[in-house]
Parts: sequence; structure tokens; C-alpha cells
Amino acid sequence: MSQLIFVQDTSEAKKFSKAVAQGKLKRIRQGIYTDAAWEDIPKLLHNKWYQIIGYLYPSAVVSHATAVSLLPENKVVYITAPVKIRKKIQISDLLTVEVLPGDVEHLKEPFQPNSFRSSPTRYLLENLQISHKDVAAPKSLGKDWVEQELCRLLERYGERELNRIREEALANFSVLKMEKEFQALERLIGAILSTQPIEVLSTERAIAVAKKEPFDPNRIEIFECLAKYLRQCEFVSRPYQYNSSSWRNLSFFESYFSNYIEGTEFEIEEAEQIVFEKHEINNRHQDSHDVLAVFDVVQDYTEMSTTPKSVEELLALLTQRHSLIMNARPEKRPGQLKIKSNKAGDTVFVAPDQIEGTFAQAFPIYQSLPEGLARAIFIQFLVTECHPFDDGNGRLARIMMNAELVSAEEVKIIVPTVHRDSYLNGLRDATRNNKFRTITKVFSDLHGYTHSVEWVDYSEARTTLESHFAHKLPDQGVAVFNREISKYRVALSAG
Repeated sequence: MSQLIFVQDTSEAKKFSKAVAQGKLKRIRQGIYTDAAWEDIPKLLHNKWYQIIGYLYPSAVVSHATAVSLLPENKVVYITAPVKIRKKIQISDLLTVEVLPGDVEHLKEPFQPNSFRSSPTRYLLENLQISHKDVAAPKSLGKDWVEQELCRLLERYGERELNRIREEALANFSVLKMEKEFQALERLIGAILSTQPIEVLSTERAIAVAKKEPFDPNRIEIFECLAKYLRQCEFVSRPYQYNSSSWRNLSFFESYFSNYIEGTEFEIEEAEQIVFEKHEINNRHQDSHDVLAVFDVVQDYTEMSTTPKSVEELLALLTQRHSLIMNARPEKRPGQLKIKSNKAGDTVFVAPDQIEGTFAQAFPIYQSLPEGLARAIFIQFLVTECHPFDDGNGRLARIMMNAELVSAEEVKIIVPTVHRDSYLNGLRDATRNNKFRTITKVFSDLHGYTHSVEWVDYSEARTTLESHFAHKLPDQGVAVFNREISKYRVALSAG
């Protein structure tokens, strides 16, 4: 494996110079050599830069922005060393070392054998220093970054960690000659902990935390990316003209499939008995109620025409509808936001204390989208990602989606059992990879498919669905069903 080689004495210098003449080594700078190929040297310096620091300044502390990333930024690293004036050392044209004068004994921690960086308390102070923004790589990340980092530390470790940092900074700012930076850090910590005025804060996340409305910044970023993608899409309008029979039949299959996806599995005949005859199946009281409760919500045209005009209305609709569909499961705390974190596979959903704040931050994004399918897809994903309740989140997300469509006088969407894997894979791709084409395609295709079914006559609608294998498990009917929905595909970008 290629390595950096450092001269330790005069005899080694002569030996390495001879090796360079023989083509066995390459000289990077006085005293620094490598056996790497020319094309591999940039990567070697990028990854092993700290070895050069240890050679040039054995007692130095990697500091400021570099202490956070531990990598060169635009080929620049910052260190603090026992020098009298600031220096700039050029390591060929591939690495620049900015050497800052300062203390090298306090608030440091190892990150490699014999290599030290500023501890979190110290690099928070350092990154509050004034930095020229017109350079290739500013030495300081700035006040906004410090606010975000304090919020991250608070969420991960609690108030005790911020208080510890404040006390540690108080004890060391003098020897570090960072009195102004300490005063700024103390104000930020006090504001975030709501013990000082919050006007000093400038980032949305910090202000929300100070107001006790913390939110999930990573989820907000995903929601913004989804909204950007949806704005690029040209969806086909699929209008719906209300008819009591078609509405009732469509609502039945909407409830049947929505529950089946979540594991409440009945044969269609059994679901017909539950909904149309109010008959409980084989002492499955809760499962039977789930099917009937979702049907009662989705067949209520007034309920399904209601969409939120504010984040307060959104939370009210969510809790009200959740209470209705989960009424038979008191152990799931119907209508009450979760108090414990929940997850599906490797996906951990929004933390309980961030639910309301995340909805508040996401609501303007929702409002910025055109009514109809774009908003419907967005709110479905929003509710799914937040997962605000102990159970029933998937059914609730699809109810919220279809309410958007009904409000826009568009046909609702059914998600048949046969298309379950495509639906879930689309959600995973969006969550894990910020890829939104699959989930958008799933809903766009199903919107067209649902619009194509004649819902007025129940027997005819059921026959159509069964002929397309809509009620089959994915491995049994996907080929037949996909041939059918391919008729309704629209062009979507690859984002």
C-alpha cells in the first residue's frame, strides 16, 4: 500500500534523494516522499494529511473547521501550533496547511495515534471566530453551524451536555484567549435552553428548539427534495363525479386494501360481511372493526373533502381520524401522539418530541405544492415519515392522501394488495436514498388505474379487480396487474 515517507536525518535525506533519481520514490516537499504513483498522490494526501502535520508540527492541534471534518476542505487544513505568527505552508499544489498561533495544551483530544484535534468545546469556540469568506476554505464554520451543532448535541445527550460545554468553556477561555467567543457561545447555549433571549438565534432549527418546538432537520430536507421533485412532474387530471353507489363501492375497496396492506387480512367475502352486514368475523373483533372503521371514515364525503388550512388543523385532523380508525384498539392510544420512538426495519421515524415541530416546518412546503396529486403524494409521505402514532400510521397516511384528491375533485387512489411491494419499495427508496420517482410512479399509475374502474356496479367493479389480480399477493399477480397499469403511466423524471 502506498505511503508517505518522512526524512528523519541527513543520511536518510541522501538515501531518499538517490531513490528519487532511480524512480523508486517521488519527492512531495522537502523531507516528504512517497512511493505512490503520480495519479495516486492526490488521494494519498487527502487521506493522510495528518501524518504531514505530525511531521512538520508534532505538538500541533488540528483546529477550527478541520477539527470538525478531519479532512481538507478545498485542499486546505487548519492547525494551531506554538508559533508566534500565522503561517501558510504549501505542500505541493495539493495541500495547504494554515498554521495559527495559539495554545496546544488545553481542550484537545486524539483522533489518530499521536494526532490531536480540538475537543468539541474548543472547536465550538473556534468556529465562532471571524473568518474571511472569500478564501478557498474559511477557517471557521460560523455562528449558524454552531447553533446547529448545539441542537444536535442537545438532542443526542440532553441539557447536561450543553451545561458541561458551557462550564468547560468558562474554565478555559482565558488560556485560549477566546473571551469574545465564550460570551457568544454562552448566549447561544442560554438561548437554546430558553434561559436567555432567543433573539440571538438565527437558524430555524435553533429557534424551534428554544421555543420547545424541535423538529427533525433531516426529514425536512427530504420533504423539501420531494416537493422539488413533485413540482417538476406533469400529472394527468383524473376527475371524479360523485355518485352514491360508486363512492360507496370505491370506499369499500379502499378500506379493504388499506387494511390488508397493514396485515389485517380477510377474504373479500368476509370484508363484505363486515362492512355491508355489520357482521364480526370469527371473533376477530378488533380486525373486523379496523376494516369497518376505515370504511366509515373514507365513505364520509364531507370528512374526505376536508383538508388542513393550518398546521393546527393538520394535527387536529390527524388525531381525529386516528381516533376513529383505531377506536377498537385502546392499547394503541387512539388519537394520542406517540410517546415512544417507532421504526420499521432500519428506518427510525421522527422522534416523539419532534413530531409537532416537524409538522410545523413541513406544512409551508405542503402548502407550496399545487392541489391534487402532488399534495396528495406529499402528505402521504409526510405522515408516513413522521409516523406520529403508535399504530395505524399507514392507513392514516393513505386517508390523508385521498382527502387531498377528493378536495381537488379528483378520483381517490386504491393501493391493491398485489402492488404492496412496489408501494413499500417506493417509500424505502425515498427515505433511504432521496429518490422519489418510484413512489411517485406508484401513485400516479394507481391514480390512473382507479380512475379506469367502473365503480357504479359493485359486482362489475369486483370482477374487474379480480380479473386484474388486484387482490392477489405480489408474487402471485404482479405480472398481470402491471400489464394493466402500464396503460396509465406518465413520463416522470429520474429524480
